[in-house]
Amino acid sequence: MSFGTWFIATRPWSLVMTFVSTCLAGTMAYAYGSFNIFLFALTMIGLLIAHSAANMANDWYDVKHGVDEEAPTKEYRPHPLLFGELEKSSYKLVVIGLYAVGLIISLYLTWLQGIPVLIFSILGVLFGVFYTADPVKLKHHSVGEISVFLAFGPLMVGGAFYAITGVFSWNPLLASIPIGLLVSLVLLANNIRDKEYDESFGISTIATGVEESKGILYYKSLLASAYIATIVLIVFRVLSPFAFMSFLSVFEALSIVRGFGSKIPLTADQQTAQLALHFGIFLTIGEMVSLLPFF
Repeated sequence: MSFGTWFIATRPWSLVMTFVSTCLAGTMAYAYGSFNIFLFALTMIGLLIAHSAANMANDWYDVKHGVDEEAPTKEYRPHPLLFGELEKSSYKLVVIGLYAVGLIISLYLTWLQGIPVLIFSILGVLFGVFYTADPVKLKHHSVGEISVFLAFGPLMVGGAFYAITGVFSWNPLLASIPIGLLVSLVLLANNIRDKEYDESFGISTIATGVEESKGILYYKSLLASAYIATIVLIVFRVLSPFAFMSFLSVFEALSIVRGFGSKIPLTADQQTAQLALHFGIFLTIGEMVSLLPFF
């Protein structure tokens, strides 16, 4: 068992969204006038560890339930646990270990900044673990998109902002809405593509029970809402006008929608994840630019 195999098991390609969300929180903390590089770095590390643990836990329960054995995702995504590259006993210990380290970081930040850090952390872990874990299995009951939106949007950005500043503010929670919507869109794309497979396992998602064309309509509507939400947040001065830089990703969004046509492609979730990443990067850079002294 190489380090590389363990690294792949964390799904590192998905961790970039946590990086972007935390950077947005850090940028807003700097604008607020309460940025601390040590607290920012510690928060970033803690969230990346928690996200890695959640990814591995989700794969553990999907394999346990037999969900991943013939899933379309198997055709293109590395899955060390499913393919027998990692021992299940060791895998479980690593997941527990990652959560333990994340908890230590959370408790330390709670000691420094206050109980809200722990509350944000607990909520995030609950959404992460019970996304696929028994007995809740949020993914199986049409609330997967909502849980992902909350975890990667308000909880992550709002929680990171509090961990850095020690202050609760609605602005980071509101500013996270477009990013949260796009991350939940990744799941929706996955669920539209896998709807027949999910139905065969009795998994209920937003996409199951509707025609694929209607699922694609849901996708387009949610995609548009992310950009509309950004405009609204700029109008109400939650975000600066430089947040319009996020619209540089519109061309990519239109390309994805055109590529879907009447049937969603196998790599729909990958394409959407890249869009979410690029949107988040442009949005965060825009907010950073607004802090430059000559603006």
